[in-house]
Amino acid sequence: MTEKRNGRPPKYTEAQVLEGIEIVERSGDTPTGDTVKKAMCTQLDVTSGINAQSLDREVQRLLEEREQQRRDKLIAALPAETRDTVQQIGTLVEAAVLGHLGEQYGSLTTISGRKLAELKVDLGNQREQIRELLTKVDRKDAEIASVEEENNALKQRLAAKIIEASTHKARISELERDEDFRAKMIAILQETLGQHTDPVPQAPVLPT
Repeated sequence: MTEKRNGRPPKYTEAQVLEGIEIVERSGDTPTGDTVKKAMCTQLDVTSGINAQSLDREVQRLLEEREQQRRDKLIAALPAETRDTVQQIGTLVEAAVLGHLGEQYGSLTTISGRKLAELKVDLGNQREQIRELLTKVDRKDAEIASVEEENNALKQRLAAKIIEASTHKARISELERDEDFRAKMIAILQETLGQHTDPVPQAPVLPT
């Protein structure tokens, strides 16, 4: 009895399926799961509860096997010389096809190798250009760093000059204040001395 791939075994045998196929074909219909099921149920007393989809897979398998057996019988009936000739033709065709494929493969391999070499050259050129650009970038970075360092030095010197100028200005202000103080002291001393000093006698005038 033919078994299903999954689930419970079917309620029919392979012989019943083959007979059902023959019944359908004699009626001029195409063997399928549904047509064979109908023939088996009505003429072979098979239960109607069988699965038509599972039966269809079995029908197709048996039809393929029958066709293969038919072809094998036809081939076996051919004269030996014919089979030998076919084998020779097959060998020649195989050699021709393989030779053609080999030529195509060799040509494609050559083209691929050439393209790969060109790509490697292009890649090398691009890498060299990238290295040159990176070198230029490094030089620019160094120049920028040098300029920034000079700017910082100038800023520091300018700040020092500003501090120095501020110091000088403060010193000048102190000196100016000191000069004012000395001038005031001298004026006070002169005034004080003027109040305590007797007037200088005038020399007598001689008669002429």
